[in-house]
Amino acid sequence: MSRVSTSLLLLCVALVPCGCSTAPDTKPEDVYHPPAANAPSAFLKGMQISEGGLFGTDHVGFVFMVDLKTVDAAADGWDKPLALTPGPHTIGVEYRQSNFHTRAHLPLQAQAGVTYQLMIKPGRDNPPEGPLYNEFWIVDTSTNRPVTLVYHRELMGGKKGTIFYMNK
Repeated sequence: MSRVSTSLLLLCVALVPCGCSTAPDTKPEDVYHPPAANAPSAFLKGMQISEGGLFGTDHVGFVFMVDLKTVDAAADGWDKPLALTPGPHTIGVEYRQSNFHTRAHLPLQAQAGVTYQLMIKPGRDNPPEGPLYNEFWIVDTSTNRPVTLVYHRELMGGKKGTIFYMNK
C-alpha cells in the first residue's frame, strides 16, 4: 500500500466518528422550576400574531429562560402563563416566524399577583430591502403599561438561495 493510500485510509477512519453527535441532556439544576402553586406568584405569558391571507404566517414570542434556567416546552407553551416568584428576574425571550428567529434578555421586577405579557412587534429597517427585526417588551396586563424598555433585535435565519436568506 502506498504512503498516500495509507494516509487517506487513516484520515477516513479518523473522520467516521465525527459524523454523528447528540446534544447533551439538560441538567436538572439548569431547568426552571416555577414556584409552588400556593406560593405568592406573578405570571408571564407569551404572544402570537397571526397574519391572514394565502401566505399568512404566525409570529410567536415566548419565554425560553428565567434567570438563565431553561423553560421546558417553551415554544409549545407560549400561551400558558408561566409562574414567577416575586422579585428581580432576567427573562430570556425568543421570537419565531417561519424560519426566522431572534432572542433577547429582559430584566423584570415581578410583583406578586400581577400578570405580565411579552409583547412582540416585527418589522423591517429601511424598507423594502433592510433587515428584518423584532422588538420585545413586557407589559402589566392590568394597565397595559410597559414595565421594561423596548429591545430591538435583528432576525436571523432564512433559506440560502431564496429571497428569504439573511446572511448571518
